[in-house]
Amino acid sequence: MKIKSKPGQNALRDFFLVLGVILLSKSLYYETYGGNLLLIGFFFILALVIIPNIKKLKVEKIILLYSFGLIALILINLETNYRSLFVLISRLTIAIMLIHLISFERFSKIFTNIILVLSVISPLALFVIHFDLPSPLPAFNTVHEGSQERTLRNFILFGVDELVLIKYTILRATSIWWEPGAFQLFVNLAVIFSLINNNLSFRRYVIFAIAIVSSVSTTGFIAFSILSLIHFKNYTITKKNSVFYLIPLFILILGFIFIVPSVYDKLNSDSFLSRYYDVVISIHMFSDNFFLGYGYGTTVEKAIPYGEKLLGYNNYHGQTRPSASDGITGFIAQVGILGFIFMYPFLFPKYCNNLKSIDSLLISLTLFLLFNTQNFTNILIFTVLTFYALIKNENSKLIESQNKVPNVSS
Repeated sequence: MKIKSKPGQNALRDFFLVLGVILLSKSLYYETYGGNLLLIGFFFILALVIIPNIKKLKVEKIILLYSFGLIALILINLETNYRSLFVLISRLTIAIMLIHLISFERFSKIFTNIILVLSVISPLALFVIHFDLPSPLPAFNTVHEGSQERTLRNFILFGVDELVLIKYTILRATSIWWEPGAFQLFVNLAVIFSLINNNLSFRRYVIFAIAIVSSVSTTGFIAFSILSLIHFKNYTITKKNSVFYLIPLFILILGFIFIVPSVYDKLNSDSFLSRYYDVVISIHMFSDNFFLGYGYGTTVEKAIPYGEKLLGYNNYHGQTRPSASDGITGFIAQVGILGFIFMYPFLFPKYCNNLKSIDSLLISLTLFLLFNTQNFTNILIFTVLTFYALIKNENSKLIESQNKVPNVSS
């Protein structure tokens, strides 16, 4: 028997647990106020919730098989970074407890509502940047890029990078993450959840669209466009009056008129080349370490010297320097050919089973795009979603009727 919340129960508890997952997924709060040490604190909070009901807890066998199998695969390689392995075990343990406390439907709805609030607030960062507005709060200042410490002005629900955005008046929103690319990932996840739960209203769509535009993220634009195809296709089916379909479609086309030139420029930018080099290095390292990979958590020790040799020292350390942001191909390069097996559930999740095959494939493509342009396969949200992807979830209609989560878009 699982110990998930019954209808109407533990709404506040579940809200803070989902918020905790978001904040511990490499947000500015995570980076500034403790990093991986916060995972330990979150573990004990979950343990306090679980212990009174420990006799009712029955862990899904597939989850245990996945967890022990992944740990065993990593341990076989003697090059493994054991500190990274310990952090992974912490994430696995936290995710196991969380998915047995909150159903996917409940988790996804709370997650979406939180991201909706952040999406509404985040464009305010553009005014802060334009008018160079100060903040009286202690800065977020422990996010590093190379050896350089970055300082971000703290506005509680978003941060603003002083080194780049303020200094050069670059109008991009990052919300509670260190850069726009990370922010757009969470926005697009919320769009995915809304599509799965069949509650992507016109108001929600517009809020998410504005958030994506304010991030000026190429990956965000492309991912959001793919998800929009699903949304508009379903919109035409459910709405008898085609005019309702033409309005959002017109907005999307109008947006692309202004956005596509920017996307084209970024595809020829240093940022794109950096991510391209990330994938190239990972593919080469995978081919050289086909069976066991080059060692989990050893990117700094192994990938950087390999990249310097492959690309040349000057090219590697130039403006297009790789940043190890290819989360999926990088993970497979670290653990070897069996990494495909452990990545499969995340890319083809069971929580998409209620969707049409073409919609599920488009979501899989989007997940790959999102997590292979950010090194987010080593953060909590990835582990949580992987475990949800492995288990059979309750009927979405039943959960939607029972678990009423406050909806800020209503």
